[in-house]
Amino acid sequence: MNIYGYDDYRVYLRDRYRQKTLADPTYSQRRFAREAGFSNPGFLNDVIKGRRKLSVAATEKMISVFSLSVAEAQYLKLLVKYNHTSDSDEKRKVYSKLVFRRNRSSFARLNPSLNKYYQDYRYPLIRTAVMAMDFRGDYEELGQFINPPIPTAIVKKCIRDLCDWGLLSQNEDGRYQVSGEFIEPPDTLSDMLKQIKRDWIVHSVDALMNRSFEKRHISTALVSVSGETEEKIAQLVETFREQVWKLVQSDDKEADRVMQLNVQFFPRTAERKNR
Repeated sequence: MNIYGYDDYRVYLRDRYRQKTLADPTYSQRRFAREAGFSNPGFLNDVIKGRRKLSVAATEKMISVFSLSVAEAQYLKLLVKYNHTSDSDEKRKVYSKLVFRRNRSSFARLNPSLNKYYQDYRYPLIRTAVMAMDFRGDYEELGQFINPPIPTAIVKKCIRDLCDWGLLSQNEDGRYQVSGEFIEPPDTLSDMLKQIKRDWIVHSVDALMNRSFEKRHISTALVSVSGETEEKIAQLVETFREQVWKLVQSDDKEADRVMQLNVQFFPRTAERKNR
């Protein structure tokens, strides 16, 4: 089990403990607590469920019971720090350190596309743009096709990487095409996907400010609703997403543009307590 494939230490501990139980069906949390040196036999479950945090001392015990290497131990400590900090600037700094260590690990060599693709928004953007134009190696044209434009040198590097990862291929006639479907990161890398979604949301601000009304469809509404209505709206949003995806899949005409769709629906207040 590769610890570098995780960005949530609780998920890692859950999976690592499960691995032990699969290898030995008699293995229990009580036995784990005894081996790790915890007096509370339910400590691990409390941590996994989010009821308790890992202290520095508890982290050291986890490192010992799972026999982590020095590099893996350092990564786990960073994971704990990343998941515990609430300061956004500090969180980004720690995440950068996590990504740096992940890029230097075997995970990056075994999963190059999974490791890199969602770390830079330009990879999925360029890959999708290739689907919407007759791209045959003119990197400058492809860069200018994207809005805002991407420098030619970066486009060339991204195309080369996408081909190396098997996400693009070149036909005999010279035309590039998307090869296969790219799978989204698993739940072990949920924060990696959060980072790139954050980039997409930031990009929508540029569309709001610089695109004419006819070329954008952006609206915002603040609504006061009951919990029951919130659930109904959330279901409508999911249904809409499914309908859009089915429409894209059934489009039998050749794509000639790339569009970005943001769907945002989230609470702006706490829930009022019943009086």
